[in-house]
Amino acid sequence: MCVYGTVNAQSDFDLSQRWFNESIYNPGATGNSFSTGIFFHSRAQWAGTDGAPITNAVSVDTYIDEARSGIGLAVYTDKIGYLSSWLAKLSYAYYIGIGEKSALALGLSGYLQNRNSRISPDMLDQSNDPVISYSKVNEYNPDFDFGLEFKGPLKIGASVRHLLRSKPVNAFFPAHSMNFWSYASSRFNITDKVSMEPAVSYMYRDNINRIEGGLIFYFFKRVSRDEYNDRFWLGGMYRLNKQFAVLAGVNITSKIRLGYSFDYGTGDLATISRMGTHELFLSWHFNRIFYKDKVCPAYGNNRGR
Repeated sequence: MCVYGTVNAQSDFDLSQRWFNESIYNPGATGNSFSTGIFFHSRAQWAGTDGAPITNAVSVDTYIDEARSGIGLAVYTDKIGYLSSWLAKLSYAYYIGIGEKSALALGLSGYLQNRNSRISPDMLDQSNDPVISYSKVNEYNPDFDFGLEFKGPLKIGASVRHLLRSKPVNAFFPAHSMNFWSYASSRFNITDKVSMEPAVSYMYRDNINRIEGGLIFYFFKRVSRDEYNDRFWLGGMYRLNKQFAVLAGVNITSKIRLGYSFDYGTGDLATISRMGTHELFLSWHFNRIFYKDKVCPAYGNNRGR
């Protein structure tokens, strides 16, 4: 079986653990951990399927206190069978303090994407299809995203991606159409050792509407009178296209966290892969800033996040 018969190359990859790194899709979230953070995502979609998508993403961002700004750099790779792409992105966000307990960040990212394929008729049993072009493809396209994020007791973000709307390359590489992503979440304590974070998001992409909701439980320990560090977390997400994900993770140290998620589709999605989708997430934070007055006091009760 080959995935070319069922899908085009992914114009935008999905990450189930984007809740721990919103800057993947929203430049307004650049630097939102108020530290220097290094993130790694690795996703194997539709495990067990020949030529299934493999996505890797490495990013680093930092918050500069004196400039009230976040700066980030990211490199993504995506491969589906004989099709592959990579992207290098630079992001910037400016933070505006609102009162004493919240901030609004406005962000912009610019990036260069390469999409390439080396498909020939002997690779596919579709040699009579006049739509498919078998010539080698090696295309470069610049693009921009814009986003904003409000941080306070409630976190709300939104982004518009692919502002330049690239042209289609061939049947496997469609045009990048402008798409939209928005989200909201809030974290609050249940007991002195457990907190809960409900989250919801809406995405419009390639003429498809997708709504996702979820809930993550954090189990933490008290470090001092006013500071907590997460020990581990467990949660789930459900997308209205009949797909769900289970998320779990642990803080290896106060700076390093490791997460795993398992996605599984029901209905028509279950026919693609019975082994589901697996994703690993690793992050390292250092030089963390804790605000007492201006930008981020809302995070004072959960500083390990």
